[in-house]
Amino acid sequence: MKQNNRAVIDTPQVERRQARLDLVIPFTTPELTMAAINAAGRLGEGLGAGIRLLKIQVVPWPLDLSQSPVPKEFLTAQLQRLASPLPMKREIRFAREFEPGLRGALNEHSLVILATHKRPWRTRTEHLAAQLRRDGYNVVIVPDIASPNYKLPSRDREGVVAQRINHA
Repeated sequence: MKQNNRAVIDTPQVERRQARLDLVIPFTTPELTMAAINAAGRLGEGLGAGIRLLKIQVVPWPLDLSQSPVPKEFLTAQLQRLASPLPMKREIRFAREFEPGLRGALNEHSLVILATHKRPWRTRTEHLAAQLRRDGYNVVIVPDIASPNYKLPSRDREGVVAQRINHA
């Protein structure tokens, strides 16, 4: 017996049309997700793109997939607070593990947009992006501009970007 392991939040009729470019944003934190939504808005502007905002809710093994440890109403409210300049469909998927839950939501033409804090080491998000690329998916990583450790590169008179290494 197959269980329903996803919930699609109703969206206005305008947002239900099929987009030519499928931009998929997995929900991570509100700040990083908003950075990814902003990047998707800039990337998909004028291309007929649509955003699918995915919340992958991990359900531990002792529980049935329909028994999320986090109330569905809370997850729905969490996604409804985020707005986009592009049409956006919000989905909640229940899975045993994050990565397989995300892969189950992707199709071969999806473009996954992930935001991450700039760190000297590879973050969990960067590891996820590398794994998705190895599996044949298209992935874009955007830095969280609001991160206090991230500074835009400076340019000299000829327009060459000067690299700065911050050793804190």
